[in-house]
Amino acid sequence: MNLFYKNNLIIGDNSNLLKKIFDILEKKHLNQYAEFSYACSPQTDIELPFISDFKCNQIDVNKDIKTLVDKFDLIISAHCKQIFPAELVTEVKCINIHPGFNPYNRGWYPHVFSIINKFPTGATIHEMDQKVDHGSIIIQRQVEIFSYDTSDTVYKRILDAELDIFSEVIEKILYNDYHTYTLEEEGNINKKKDFQKIRQIKLEKVYSGREIIDLLRALTHGDYQNAYFIDDENNKIFIRLTLEPEEIVKE
Repeated sequence: MNLFYKNNLIIGDNSNLLKKIFDILEKKHLNQYAEFSYACSPQTDIELPFISDFKCNQIDVNKDIKTLVDKFDLIISAHCKQIFPAELVTEVKCINIHPGFNPYNRGWYPHVFSIINKFPTGATIHEMDQKVDHGSIIIQRQVEIFSYDTSDTVYKRILDAELDIFSEVIEKILYNDYHTYTLEEEGNINKKKDFQKIRQIKLEKVYSGREIIDLLRALTHGDYQNAYFIDDENNKIFIRLTLEPEEIVKE
């Protein structure tokens, strides 16, 4: 199998996602024809027991540019929390697995903001350029958001979509035999500070019923302490929302 990209790095900060990517490569026997290294960000401490009994190599994409360019033909970002510098994405092929439906809600937590602003969400695999979550699209798939979804349930659906489309195109990517298309719209981008801003529920603010429910379900994600309010004693009180759709019994 004469692959175009033979020395590859997959860098991400979600060990479960890296494990499933590893499984896809194993199932397709691509590990027999190409080298795949795995890494995470310096601020992330994860273990990859499915590869070997040691912690994931930590790579700073801003400080290790020369090493990355010299060593790898292809770098795949799989929920990596680092912003790739322009020097890196122009010197080596960089591809992003992004949990959003570009160009909508690029940046932090697309699934959270999609519940609030009603923009489409989903999974996108794209070539990386000098902008965040931006570049020519290789493949993408939209994911529906239901009235009973939280950001947690939407995110799990997005992960499934990401793995499906990754499995669909990874061989084409490694052969460098894929087509891309560009988007006419720039869309919108959300930064970490935008997420921090929406976390506080202000008790004196007037919300519509739809606004407060959408905000709380957008900020409900497993055990994460996202939404909160400040009580009269200046205590921070965290909130999570439980949504249970009525079961319809068919006669």
